[in-house]
Amino acid sequence: MAQTLNLANPPAKYRPVPFWSWNEKLDPEVLREQVRQMHEAGLGGFFMHARGGLQTAYLSEEWMECVNACLDEAGKLGMDAWLYDENGWPSGFGGGLVNGLGVKYQQKYLRHEIIDAAEACKDDTTIAFYTTDGALIGRTLPEGSTGPVLRCYYEINPFYVDNLDAEVVAEFIRVTHEFYYRTIPEELLKHLKGIFSDEPQLSRKGLLWSFTLEEAYWQAYHRELLPELPMLFLGMEGSDGMRIRFWKLAARLFSVNFMKQIHDWCEEHGWMLTGHHVLEESCQSQLSSNGAIMPQYQYYHIPGMDHLCRTEPSPVAMTQLMSAAMQAGRKQVLTESFALSGWNFNFSGMKWMYQQQLAHGVNLLCPHLQGYSLRGLRKRDYPASLFVHQPWWGDYAKLNGYFGRAGMLLAEGEASTPVLVIHPLSSAWKHYTGDDHEPKLDFYTQTLLNTTRALDALQIPHHYADEQLAEDYGCVENGEIRIGEVAYELVIVPQLTNFSKKTAELLRQFAAAGGTVLTVRNRLEPDTLTIDGEAAPQEFRDWFAQLPACDSEAAAAEIAAEQLPGRVMITEHGVPARRLVGTYRDFRELDGRSGRFHFIANLQYNQPCNVTIALPRTGRQVEVIDPVTGEFSLLSGVRRSGNHLVFDYPFAAGDAAMFFVAGHPAKHAPKLHVEDAFALPPVKRLDNGFTIREDSGNLLTLDRCRYRVDGGEWIADDVSVIHGRLLNLKHDCDLELEFSFELAPDFDFNAPLTLVAETPERYRFNFNGHDFDAEDGGPLFDRAFRRIALPAALRPGRNVLTMKTRYHQPEEVYAKLERAKQFETEYNMLTFDSEVESVYLYGDFSVRHSGRTEELIRDAERFHGGFELGAPLAGSRVDASDLVCAGMPFFAGKVTLYKEFELTADEAEAIRYLRFAPHGANSFAVKINGENAGTCFWGPYALRADEFLRAGVNKLEIELTTSLRNLLGPHHLEEGESYSVHTLSFNREANAVGWPAPAYNPGYCFVKLGLTELVLA
Repeated sequence: MAQTLNLANPPAKYRPVPFWSWNEKLDPEVLREQVRQMHEAGLGGFFMHARGGLQTAYLSEEWMECVNACLDEAGKLGMDAWLYDENGWPSGFGGGLVNGLGVKYQQKYLRHEIIDAAEACKDDTTIAFYTTDGALIGRTLPEGSTGPVLRCYYEINPFYVDNLDAEVVAEFIRVTHEFYYRTIPEELLKHLKGIFSDEPQLSRKGLLWSFTLEEAYWQAYHRELLPELPMLFLGMEGSDGMRIRFWKLAARLFSVNFMKQIHDWCEEHGWMLTGHHVLEESCQSQLSSNGAIMPQYQYYHIPGMDHLCRTEPSPVAMTQLMSAAMQAGRKQVLTESFALSGWNFNFSGMKWMYQQQLAHGVNLLCPHLQGYSLRGLRKRDYPASLFVHQPWWGDYAKLNGYFGRAGMLLAEGEASTPVLVIHPLSSAWKHYTGDDHEPKLDFYTQTLLNTTRALDALQIPHHYADEQLAEDYGCVENGEIRIGEVAYELVIVPQLTNFSKKTAELLRQFAAAGGTVLTVRNRLEPDTLTIDGEAAPQEFRDWFAQLPACDSEAAAAEIAAEQLPGRVMITEHGVPARRLVGTYRDFRELDGRSGRFHFIANLQYNQPCNVTIALPRTGRQVEVIDPVTGEFSLLSGVRRSGNHLVFDYPFAAGDAAMFFVAGHPAKHAPKLHVEDAFALPPVKRLDNGFTIREDSGNLLTLDRCRYRVDGGEWIADDVSVIHGRLLNLKHDCDLELEFSFELAPDFDFNAPLTLVAETPERYRFNFNGHDFDAEDGGPLFDRAFRRIALPAALRPGRNVLTMKTRYHQPEEVYAKLERAKQFETEYNMLTFDSEVESVYLYGDFSVRHSGRTEELIRDAERFHGGFELGAPLAGSRVDASDLVCAGMPFFAGKVTLYKEFELTADEAEAIRYLRFAPHGANSFAVKINGENAGTCFWGPYALRADEFLRAGVNKLEIELTTSLRNLLGPHHLEEGESYSVHTLSFNREANAVGWPAPAYNPGYCFVKLGLTELVLA
């Protein structure tokens, strides 16, 4: 596949495409400005995502004016503009238009109960009656029936839709896709790349039902569904086969009636379809929500997954996705990532999380998310918001260029995958009765996970065989087993009990053609073997029994490794490096040469490793591709060992490397000697004493106050509780807020002090007894955070700010809150008129803490006690190991540290690196003697210093850029610093729909900010 790839500046199609949260009253000109800001930050496009807080009517004329403005701006800039197919999520209900058409269109769950026949009343939701052991009586009971009977019925969720019904999905297409196609001017449609579908689903509450199922079951199997229906939840003879038939049918109807129908519409109209489903990670989670996840992926032009929280992505989810995508011939594969990772999820964390997915082949990033506004609830929308409000925004282009570069190489190279693993989902189907906690379901997820982890540790590329995809696209040819576009030379059967008839046939044909089939003995159900849920014929059992059998998934992986001598090998201390994973792509032409591209990532967030890498000798030398520039360097220290090129390589925590093994070297490529700066002996250690040279302004968050309603009693409490309590009143009211703060005697009373508040135009202000007008001084960080100069009435000790407003909500808000208690579609569309938020103080001051400090995990600490504002920090000497304790607990922005140190001539001659341990900041920009030495955004936190140092006095400046974490929190989680930050993480009380708040602590949790262990080596 000869091609020319622009490594220096990857095209837009490969660059990250964020969820752009449209969560406010939208202004087309502001939207255009934000498109330009995204372009400057190196993003490739955007998904226009209606989301909670939206105050421009969805699909209205004003909405379409905004869409058209963004399409126009994207066209000018060469960006990819994408629609998002819903108002909130999950996709399919058309903002309420589809489910609003009635019961046929609404989601339904299968339920059952034992009742007394004499008390049975006519109910339209009844499906059928049965004896208590599951024998069909009929759709109705014979007159005069008595005694216990089993009633099967359906429960309606009026706020979502039946995605098994093709007519329901057609209506969704009509009100969404066709509406956009009709309404967008033709000259702008050419700038529209496609549409995102988000978490369409079948059921997240157990067994599902649809009015289409009886006919569809008959068409698929020529069997009546009703006589077999109780087999889904009762242990009856034939239950295994029935459950397999039912869930296989559900998965197929979902893939054809929902996915294929939308795919085909997009194909006809020149749109691309991307997105992801819900609960993809395990057998039990994907079962009721999707039937089976892998068949759904085939109908996306760019299939995708999501990953939530600051945790390692699921190897099973990634491998399911990549398997189905490559088998369908898809080049790009998307991940929606970073949601719930918290406000301190910096470049190093984004890099660590996405690199694991790149190393599995996932190659297009959808960052979650970018908020149009941070006003009110919007700042708590599964943060962080990765947008212009972040202090690090100006550096974001570097990270996005790297992500686009790596994604392009993985998308455009040619993969080869030697191993196929049979997915055990049909074995799990047999055990699903509606109980997601059935241990046997977890067992079959675990065997799949164990298999993938074992193969990953040995650097063995592998895919899964979904049995429906195998049935549709599987064959044996040229001695290999093939599913769609990919052929495999070895098969592993993990612990399972069931095969489809087609899979069983393929395995026998493959083995007969000389292929290797390895099995893992089933420890849970060792004597069970079925085909489509029925006992396997003895002939098949005998054939299966003679296959090579292993006692563990790891043992099967070891045997597979022995049969694949040409694989990548990575060792640490002489044994496989199990925390590194990689993938590769072959190129006929890259940088004017043929060769193989390797991407290898360290899975460990906080642990570096030094490894020995052996790459197959597909070329003459190993080159390293710079992640930030795309430039090639010739790696020194490479040695030949048989058919491999071998070298030692250090990986920082969360690090990755891109190698290219080419037939001849790049033109003018410099040689690169990679060494571990942290392994060098120290020449000089620097203490943590620094002077603060300058900062972008300090901050104090005021998140506690006194308040009263309609002139009643004053209540002292957290600001976070007020909005929910007022919503529970369900009427408008007069609200007074009283914030107080302390000023130390050495506070600079001549310096201005700025209040930062949201919607100040709605309040009347008084400060220390003086009424004042809220003159808008412009935004701080976000357009919603308005700066207001406080009057010159500051005084030592306690200062009091009073704010008065009329709290108001439209009646529809209260109605929507009631509906939101029933299903997430309504909650995800919530927006409020009045909101009650913390306020902030901004200026040139220090923030002193009085009270106890508690060390927490995750490089965090908790302050117990109060705060006061003191003298400015600029020029003060601080302990740089923890600037939070040094007077900057709520700080967000940039701060520059300065120090001087002396070196002897011998020391200056011996030093090569400055290294340090980072804390909290997104980046550390270093100057030595006035010269830029570089910026560390991620590990290794070490910079070449030799060319800048001199004997005598040396000057060191380090500029730290933070996130918004310590300003916005969450501050009061008992957990401390959370890696799973959701809307409730900021609450002390249950929210307005009754969802409980997590455990609370009155102290303030901050992530540390600074640097330690400064060493010149």
